[in-house]
Amino acid sequence: MPARPAAHAMGTRSRILATASEEFAASGFEGTTVDRIARRAKVNKAMIYYHFPSKRALYTTIVRDRFTAITEKLQAIAAQPLPPDRKLDRLIETLVRSIDEAMHFLPIFLREIADGGVHLGAEELALITGVFATVSGVIAEGTRSGVFRSIHPALAHFTIVAPLLMFRATAPVRARIKTVRRLEIPDADSATVVAHLQMVARRVLMPTEPGREG
Repeated sequence: MPARPAAHAMGTRSRILATASEEFAASGFEGTTVDRIARRAKVNKAMIYYHFPSKRALYTTIVRDRFTAITEKLQAIAAQPLPPDRKLDRLIETLVRSIDEAMHFLPIFLREIADGGVHLGAEELALITGVFATVSGVIAEGTRSGVFRSIHPALAHFTIVAPLLMFRATAPVRARIKTVRRLEIPDADSATVVAHLQMVARRVLMPTEPGREG
């Protein structure tokens, strides 16, 4: 019996987080209110503040949870005894599937980028940096071993990540273009995006000597 109240509390917390994620994605940090989260989650404000001391704490929990999950997956791949190019392929697949499994989080992240990260603290910034550190670390490993050419680590990282974020973020715009202009800019499933970004990464990173192209 003691486990039931704890399970109920965890269910309430999860419902608050899910509702808050939708609200922050739709309205941003400033435009989201605890009152609206409470109404939509069907809890009172006191229950929200029981689990989270402030709106900012609720927001940063969402960011931490998402980036902790992604970073742990990436670090597990980086630690595997694989050649750097194989590791990078797996990192790319994990990044794509992590974004596609939590599309509600993408607007939150993009709004935060536009705001200069003002709502993020040291812990959240460290987690975001962990994604870059893991990907760039595998690229550096490949450079040292001669599998990859020498390249600017940040540019290499964003050559992989930025197209993914932009392509997924513009889905609503592409849908409107199709409706208004009768022009279809086709979507792509996760597997297609993974294969494309893996191809791009190899073209960018692989040495150009004969027999070593991506």
